[in-house]
Amino acid sequence: MEKKIMIRIAITARTYDYHGLRRELNKDEKIVILSCDSCAKLSDGLGGKIGGTSLAEKLTADGFLVTHKQMLSSVCAPDQLRESVGDEEIGKLFLESDVIIPLACRAGIDRVEENLPQLRILKVTETLGFGTYSPERGARLTEPAEDIKIAIDNEEGITLAEAAARLDLYSGSF
Repeated sequence: MEKKIMIRIAITARTYDYHGLRRELNKDEKIVILSCDSCAKLSDGLGGKIGGTSLAEKLTADGFLVTHKQMLSSVCAPDQLRESVGDEEIGKLFLESDVIIPLACRAGIDRVEENLPQLRILKVTETLGFGTYSPERGARLTEPAEDIKIAIDNEEGITLAEAAARLDLYSGSF
């Protein structure tokens, strides 16, 4: 019998479609994209290398100034962001930017606010709660956050795409 891999993750969706995100930015702003390679990546590709690169390429093609993209294994891990910002070269790129777009869960956004309070943080995600991820089934919401009003009508949870649709949000990468 083949063992199925299933892990518990923070399930995160997008609050904007791409056009809505563009309306929140100015073309003269220096933009940093900070992408999580953990829960956000497993939330249907919102984060990770592919999610961060996809957004950076779209914005650049549309004339926006993406000055840096950074991927951390877990944006919510306090030491990872602190060390990245503390690196002289990388920290300078963050501090010289105008806006940071974190492709991360709510806890990751909290870490960004703690470490870079002087910068505008464009919050483009909403953490829906916790759930599971498996390569076969993708991300599934099983435990909605207290402030997320959604019924889970299946013990295995609901897909991220279904949860996002019910909440007028978006799943996956930009």
